Parts: sequence; C-alpha cells; structure tokens
Amino acid sequence: MKLSEAIKLLSEAGVDSPREDARRLFSHFEGTPLHALIAEDPTTENGELINAIRQRAERVPLQYILGEVEFYRETYRVTPDCLIPRSDTEALVDYAVKNLKRGARILDLCCGSGCIAVSTLSNTRDTRAVAADISEEALSIAEYNAKLNKVGERVEFLQLDVLSGYIPDWGKFDAILSNPPYVSDSVYSTLDPEIFSEPMAAFLGGEDGGDFYRAITPRFLPYLAEDGFIAYEIGYDQSELLLNIADSCDMAAEIIRDLSGNPRVAVLKRK
Repeated sequence: MKLSEAIKLLSEAGVDSPREDARRLFSHFEGTPLHALIAEDPTTENGELINAIRQRAERVPLQYILGEVEFYRETYRVTPDCLIPRSDTEALVDYAVKNLKRGARILDLCCGSGCIAVSTLSNTRDTRAVAADISEEALSIAEYNAKLNKVGERVEFLQLDVLSGYIPDWGKFDAILSNPPYVSDSVYSTLDPEIFSEPMAAFLGGEDGGDFYRAITPRFLPYLAEDGFIAYEIGYDQSELLLNIADSCDMAAEIIRDLSGNPRVAVLKRK
C-alpha cells in the first residue's frame, strides 16, 4: 500500500485529517521521520501498518492505534479502557498549575488516564494528589502514566463511585479537579464515530449532562480547604448550569473560556 492510497482510503472513510493521520501511521510503524513523508509517497508491505490504516478507516481513534497521546507537556499511554485526553482539558490543568500554591494537595475525580493529576503534578512543585475513578482498568492505566511521567510517588489511586460510593477520610484538599462525564444522553448518539470506541460511561452525564456536577459539588465540598477551589471541565453550553449548582452550594463560580472562546472551565469557590 502506498502512502497516497492510505490517504485516499482514510479520506473516503470520512476521517477528518486523512493526510496527517496516514503520515503519522507510516511514521510510527515504519520509523520514518514525519518530515520525510511530506514530499515522498513510500510503499509499505508491513502488515501491522496496513492493518492500522484499515482500523483508522473504520474510525478507530488514532490515539488507540498508536497507543499514546501528547497532552499538556506530557506523554500518556491510552487504551480503549480510558478516555483519550483532549486539548480541551489542558485549560483545566493550566488553571490548576497557575493557581496552586507550592506543596498543595489535590483530588482528581473521574481521573481516567490520569492526565489531569499527572500533568498538574508534573508542572508544580511539592504537590501531591489522590486520583479516583470507578474503573479498575482506567486506574491501572493512570498508575502507569504516573510512573511514565515520574510522579508515581506523589499520587495515590483509588477506585471510587463519585455518585454514591463511600468516601474515605481523606482530610482536606487545596483543589478538587474533575473532567466528569458531561455529555447529555440525547447528544451522545450524534457525536463523531470515533467516540464510540471510547468508554461510554466517560461521556454520559444524564439528561442535561449535569448529573456528576450536581453530585460531586455537595458530596466533596466538605473535603475542600477553606481557601481552596473546585475546577471542572464543562461543555460550551453549561455555564448557567454550573452557576446554578454553585449557588445552591453557597459557592461562587467563575467561567473560564478556552483559546477558541468557548466556556471550558468552571471554578467554584466558597463565598
């Protein structure tokens, strides 16, 4: 299969970036530098590469095929057992990195791959974290990623159902961070085909996408230090929802926009 044939196959399959994805697959499986594939049209007989191209044409996410993804300033292992870290979530990490004091203690809920806790720890000094998720498989990946990025000794991973599970006596945290499931049930079926390779439970947030925000905020507020903050990733249309949830818990909410100008992070603090 030629590179040009791979690009054509991915394009016909409706892949958003067929040229870039085909080049990345050729580079990954053949060991060819990406820049060398700009003007060249190499041919491959590598069965693993050809199979990977066909998987991508079936809309399997590129990150799962490659087994890794770049996020913030770190590299993460990903499998279908965890949500793929996205650039949208970097806004949440960036807020935490810029606003945590040295030696802070953080709690990452619905941690998935561990990207929020791990990147926050990797870019702050003397911080420590507890990271929790309902999925044992996701926690295994998160623990691997913590070690991969050399913060394994600074984070503890625990299995927890944030909606109703028993909360251990963790003491106080300077920040509670979360990218919980927040896609409304009706919107989920309209998303790109790649989404359906990822864990469904990582997306579904109830009828209006707010089930986890409504549960986490009052349940975990007692574990927040007096001057601490809760920071959530949110959907572009969920600002009002978070303002109302904050108010119901006697908290104030600040909505932070991402680089595209969309609401992306809700920061909740005690009034």
